[in-house]
Amino acid sequence: MIAALALAFVSLALISGIAYIAVLAGATGTAERLLVDRAERVVDAEVTTIRSRLDPVTENLELIAALAAAGRIDIDSPVAVREALGVMMSRVPAIAAAAFATLDLQLHRAVRNPDGQASRDTISLATQPRGLERFRELQTSHHTFWGALFWSEQLQQPVLNVRTPVRRIDDAFIGGLIATVTVGDLSYLIGEDDRGTSGRYFILVGRDKVLAHRRLVDPRGLGLSEDKPLPTITEVGDPVLANIWSPPVGARQVKQALGNFGHVVEAEGRRWVFVYRELRHYGPDPWLVGQYFPLEEATADLDRLANGAIVGAVTLAVAIVVALLMGLSMARSIRTITSAAESIEHLDFEHPFHQRSRLREIDEAGQSLDKARSVLKWFGAYVPRRLVFRLMELGEEAVASRRRNVTVMFTDIVGFTPQAEDLPEQETADLLNHHFALLGACIDRDQGVIDKYIGDCVMAVWGGLSRMEDHADHAVNAALEMARVLREDNQIRRASGKEPVRLRVGLHSGPVVVGNIGAPGRVNYTVVGDTVNVAQRFEQLGKEFMAPDDEVIVLVSGDTIAAMKHPEVLGVLPKPVLRFVKGRDEPEQVYRLA
Repeated sequence: MIAALALAFVSLALISGIAYIAVLAGATGTAERLLVDRAERVVDAEVTTIRSRLDPVTENLELIAALAAAGRIDIDSPVAVREALGVMMSRVPAIAAAAFATLDLQLHRAVRNPDGQASRDTISLATQPRGLERFRELQTSHHTFWGALFWSEQLQQPVLNVRTPVRRIDDAFIGGLIATVTVGDLSYLIGEDDRGTSGRYFILVGRDKVLAHRRLVDPRGLGLSEDKPLPTITEVGDPVLANIWSPPVGARQVKQALGNFGHVVEAEGRRWVFVYRELRHYGPDPWLVGQYFPLEEATADLDRLANGAIVGAVTLAVAIVVALLMGLSMARSIRTITSAAESIEHLDFEHPFHQRSRLREIDEAGQSLDKARSVLKWFGAYVPRRLVFRLMELGEEAVASRRRNVTVMFTDIVGFTPQAEDLPEQETADLLNHHFALLGACIDRDQGVIDKYIGDCVMAVWGGLSRMEDHADHAVNAALEMARVLREDNQIRRASGKEPVRLRVGLHSGPVVVGNIGAPGRVNYTVVGDTVNVAQRFEQLGKEFMAPDDEVIVLVSGDTIAAMKHPEVLGVLPKPVLRFVKGRDEPEQVYRLA
């Protein structure tokens, strides 16, 4: 069987090689058409890149406007407004500055600093050049629009800007939002996809104003100002671009093929192909989006293509038919076995593998793999997948007992027992399964492992399966994500008339023994030690701190905070409270993070 497949593909390779030699020997005549095809792909890719960078700016600005109009952002609170703007900027790297103008002519701003962080402040709209004029434009507008490019004194470069009015459901104007993208950032962002082409992209406004170019990534030194926000094609230091509107040259066929899509000019002793397309929507003036490249780059290897193309296509078609006739049925059967093995390797047990085959050996192997799939599916349901992958990678060494520094988490649903007594058995199971799915997703996303479920409690560990230097950071992030997800889920529960789920979470970091614990015939891969006990007592300590209206409480030990590699992501930490926990002679530092 394998020999037959080898013969088929060797035949395919030999025939294809003969076809390739024939193509190289006799190819000619289709360079012009291929040149246009390449030009279309190049300019379409650049337009797609521009839209992918700028459209998210519009979408996120409209999202903030909708939240403000619905009252989900308190527009009377400068802190809340600036925080929302800062979050939007963190999601959309293209935004250099964002601002919210209120009816009292105050401008709440978030401006990206050179280090990438956003600074926030509130200033008077009257202090901004033409600020009041732009605000009046927003008052009379009912839709989002890209305004005319203007000079930013603070950023010291020209900026694109998109604006949207904020109107309540009764159409009353309550403010206006604006987001800006610097010309430098636009040039950098669209140039990321063109690193291999020496930065030959450009965007023109009109015929001679340059909006984006590799030189504008850092526009200093071009003498730009409010009176002259954009350089001309002769001022960006690109002698090829400076000749874009020189008289076209080249073969008549190339000119006819490109048409209005582009042209060829001569500059710097070479011929260059310019391709471009008009793009509207991002301001009052249309853009000319394009690239240029040497003519020989597109035609050097294509001068002999046409004559051999037919011979090569026919020969290759014969080779494919021969290969298919000899190997199709066998390849399908082998692929079934290969796919089954790959699925088992990735613990994918959702679909049956076996497909009937006329080859008895493959059919028997498929049936055996299907039986193995059924057994392993249940095995994967009872054992953490990360442990299974670890066993597959290291074998028995993966479960050898060892001492490690880890972070342990305990969670517990507040008042679950009396709540469950009032529910039918299936609803109780559904509630727990849904709850554990929410928490499990947060734990898994931050590389944690669920050690066990204890009734309505979850015990999870970071750093147990393999050494993890930032185990505390991941555990704290997972706990905060749990708090966020649970609050969102509670909103849905309230809307459907159900009681919210209240949760206590406790975290502690320290040394444990991790490995197989249990009798020879029934072991459990788990962690043991005083660290586990303290983590469970921190969860219980939440009873003391949790107020009646709290949905979630997250208590973290001082040892966990000390073990974090980047505690600064938590911002200003609350002052710790000292509490004695059972089994410890000294009081523990208790931080409440949520």
